[in-house]
Amino acid sequence: MIISILGTAGAKFDPETCLPKKDKKDNILYTNAQYDCSMFNKGKNFYKNSTHFLLKNFDEKFVFIGTKCAILFQKEILSDNLKNKNIEYREIEDNSLDDIFEDIFNLLEYQENIILDITHGFRHQPIMAIFASTLSQFLDRKNLKIIFAKEIEKYKKYEYISLNEYIEITQISLLLTGFIRTLNFIPVKNLKLLNGQIFEDFSESLLSNDLKGIEKNYKLLDDELWRLKNKEPLKHLSNLIDKIDKELNSLRSFEHLNTYIKYFLLSKLTIEKNYLIVSLTYIFESLREYCSVCFKHLTKDIRFKNSYDENTMVMDTIGDLKRHGKSNRLQKKYPNIHKNNKIQFNKVYSVYNEVRKIRNDLAHINQEKSFSDITKQIKNIIFKIEIIYADNALKNIKL
Repeated sequence: MIISILGTAGAKFDPETCLPKKDKKDNILYTNAQYDCSMFNKGKNFYKNSTHFLLKNFDEKFVFIGTKCAILFQKEILSDNLKNKNIEYREIEDNSLDDIFEDIFNLLEYQENIILDITHGFRHQPIMAIFASTLSQFLDRKNLKIIFAKEIEKYKKYEYISLNEYIEITQISLLLTGFIRTLNFIPVKNLKLLNGQIFEDFSESLLSNDLKGIEKNYKLLDDELWRLKNKEPLKHLSNLIDKIDKELNSLRSFEHLNTYIKYFLLSKLTIEKNYLIVSLTYIFESLREYCSVCFKHLTKDIRFKNSYDENTMVMDTIGDLKRHGKSNRLQKKYPNIHKNNKIQFNKVYSVYNEVRKIRNDLAHINQEKSFSDITKQIKNIIFKIEIIYADNALKNIKL
């Protein structure tokens, strides 16, 4: 299928009748121009306009989109070339952005192997066609070629160029902007200039609390950002690429950090993007992991099924919590541990309880607090934990 935006190019135009002007012998006053059609392997030749070239050289279904005036005009000057052609006309109002957008978008959504010619049209029409075709790429459509007859010299000489690369750059700009704002990436296939899978994998690991996946995928993402910075077609997007690099700068030495610091950095990263539950999960695990690290010299002789059991026992000890009315092995081994460290233990456990409460509240239907209230509360918790880590509140545990 060939979609062409119609204008009033190809002959002298009479705005009163919407028809081409004629001489005294009733001949249309043509303004033929030379078109370099090398991209179609057609060489150079003279045509009335770009639509004329398409009709002469392609035997496809044509969809012509234009105002009533543009359609009347083109039917008149191209009358000899319209015979035996499969043509559909779509009339739009001159100022109807909605109509042209909907027409282009629908055609691109449900058709394959399309040539979209945006050479002609009036004011906003080609722009809307580009916008619609850009969005259509997110529908995972293939084989769309966007063409434009670019004027290469004065006196009516044109050369066909493909705008597909520019469309992809526009797509990448939208995708990177979205990634900066949300750290999420819309899956789009068939991108030539960017490996979207790397961005997708990083997003998925970040938002699913997959620590190993984050470490692995950040390295791949960091390499991809370096490659993007050095791609000539993307040089105008260097500012966006730098923003992503800066946004993720805290992960640069990620693999060398203690686990609880890793979780803490991720909690700050995700709360800034409004992923409340994800951030709380990272906070929860960070505080538990920190406490377990501080207790390592006390738990080294105790066997645990897994790290979850170890962390739970440590938190029960800090909170002086008895399960089923019984002390755990750590409490039995050091019966005075809570009494001797009551102030710092209570300080840590009060923040831990606050995390648990808000996490539990968010896991159910929230009927009281607003989004901004919850966000503010989480950021306040992060601030408290930052102080706990900076002071190393559990560094001197007395037995």
